[in-house]
Amino acid sequence: MFSGGLTGTAHAATAAAATGGTSGSTLSVFAWNVDLATSVVDSSQNENAAGRTPTVASIVRKHDADVVVLDELFNDSSTTTLENDLADLYPYHTPVVGADCSGSGWNGVDGNCSNSWFVINGGTMIFSKYPIDAQYAHVFTNSTSGTWDYNANKGAALAEIDKNGAKTWVVGTHLQADQSGTSTDTTQATRLAQLGEIQSWVNGIVGSSAPVLIGGDLNVEYSHGASRGDYTNAENAVGGVLGTPATDPSQLWTMDCPVSAWCQYMSGVESFPVDYQDSLDYIGYLNAPGRPTPVSLPSVATDFDPQAGWTQGQQDTNAPSDHYPVQATFQLQ
Repeated sequence: MFSGGLTGTAHAATAAAATGGTSGSTLSVFAWNVDLATSVVDSSQNENAAGRTPTVASIVRKHDADVVVLDELFNDSSTTTLENDLADLYPYHTPVVGADCSGSGWNGVDGNCSNSWFVINGGTMIFSKYPIDAQYAHVFTNSTSGTWDYNANKGAALAEIDKNGAKTWVVGTHLQADQSGTSTDTTQATRLAQLGEIQSWVNGIVGSSAPVLIGGDLNVEYSHGASRGDYTNAENAVGGVLGTPATDPSQLWTMDCPVSAWCQYMSGVESFPVDYQDSLDYIGYLNAPGRPTPVSLPSVATDFDPQAGWTQGQQDTNAPSDHYPVQATFQLQ
């Protein structure tokens, strides 16, 4: 989610959703860390999940993507609300990764899924307008001891989407977060190991049968991690191509506290800088020998939906999460 040191400048314009080619098969992917904590955390930290969840639903609905990846769905009531509120637009969805280690609702679950009362679910879920022909979950084996993530079944969901006969696999994931008191080098090493897990797991299921897209909160700091080579190392670790709105200076960062009022509030809860800015959320695709890939990596846009009457320089009080969502449309043929 965050780490120390601030670089870069504010990205100060509203961005429209990314669009892809107009011919052949396309698939749009929307990914968002919705910051909906467990009921215990929600109550103790006054995080108002019940009040924020309808705003999450309305923003997801407004952007109307084919496939939606949500992270930090730790709140069971919010998950149920979103399933119900979005059912007409997204009749297909996976379970939440790590909520049930028995494999119920999945074609397969692997990795280090814990049934301990002290371990929460992984918070990642995929919604789709189109039929999901197969769905798999992986819970990461690699996790940094001493961090909050160590007590969650974080991992990845893999769904085979059938859009009018065109088959595409989509991975949704949420990687290890940085945390105060833990070396960023350590948490970054964990993220790279988790990306390696995703690559091996996906290759074992999909092989070269169809394109594989990926989206989610990778916690890879595009700006603050530049001197460490975090972005390039992440692409190499997962064997893919990752898109980020940070390459377009007209867009907001995906975590932009000077703009987002909720990000500022959560800085006090989670002890990260109140003026934190970086892009941590990505959409891309995974390579493998013989596997078809999208025509090109489309522009990845930050979806910004401020309150009515918002003008540049104001706080965005409509933001129901400390992250902004990202979206891209892939041309697959």
